[in-house]
Amino acid sequence: MELIYKIKRPVAIKIFLHECNVPAKLIKVLKGKQLIKVNNEFRSYQDTVKKGDTLRVTIPDEEIDMTIAHQDIPLDIVYEDEYFLVINKPYDMAVMVTKSHMEGTLSNALCYYYDQHEIHSKVHLVNRLDKDTCGLLIVAKNRFIKFLLSDHIKTTIDRQYYAIVDGILTAKSGTIDLPIGKPDEESMIRAVMENGADAVTEYKVIKEFIRFSLLKITLETGRTHQIRVHMSHFNYPIVGDPLYNPHFKPDEKMLLCSYRVAFNHPITGQPLTFEIDMPDNFKSFMKKYGA
Repeated sequence: MELIYKIKRPVAIKIFLHECNVPAKLIKVLKGKQLIKVNNEFRSYQDTVKKGDTLRVTIPDEEIDMTIAHQDIPLDIVYEDEYFLVINKPYDMAVMVTKSHMEGTLSNALCYYYDQHEIHSKVHLVNRLDKDTCGLLIVAKNRFIKFLLSDHIKTTIDRQYYAIVDGILTAKSGTIDLPIGKPDEESMIRAVMENGADAVTEYKVIKEFIRFSLLKITLETGRTHQIRVHMSHFNYPIVGDPLYNPHFKPDEKMLLCSYRVAFNHPITGQPLTFEIDMPDNFKSFMKKYGA
């Protein structure tokens, strides 16, 4: 993979790459020389660059994971460049291959896509969605890009969700700051626990109808089942949640969707925002109940 930077001020290459979190040992070496180019001419780690220069650094490609079955499953790609993809994941698709989901996952689909398009990478999910949650997911095309984006996600990636919950909330907006953990290590169920991991969820009521509420939710942290656990803890479970909603019906889809992600590009620094429409099943559910 080639990292391409547009230089904005005079600086030593060594210092610039340090500021960009590119370690010297990561840079690919050919015939004893690091693969660094300035305006398409080879330079050394000790050289300098000036404003307007284009700096290119080659880092090692990865091998596609051959332990995962490559399956021709359609991908709804919202955005793609040489560094990452943003994918609109459908309902009922697990993201990772596990003992219970060996095929039909997003990882199976990505391995096939990478193979067909000669993308030399393993699957690196920057954020994850539950099998029953739909919406936007960021996938890095290199471990280093995942590192950069994962650092962003702790501080600057804006992740917003739509959710329809059972009940009319007393507080129409607020922040839930309660730790989440696993009461039973043998179960996938999570719960609010005093010794759990920090978890912060912001919510705002958008619409109320019959006995339901449409919420806009922003995540400050990304714990497994975070939104589902926080809302059910206060007896406002998400409609269609098979784990945390006692009124779950087998024919329902969970009404939770990651509809917006916004962050700075890990290489160019350009602000990026990706957003999808509210899913049709949200609209039909709201219409059914008079919203």
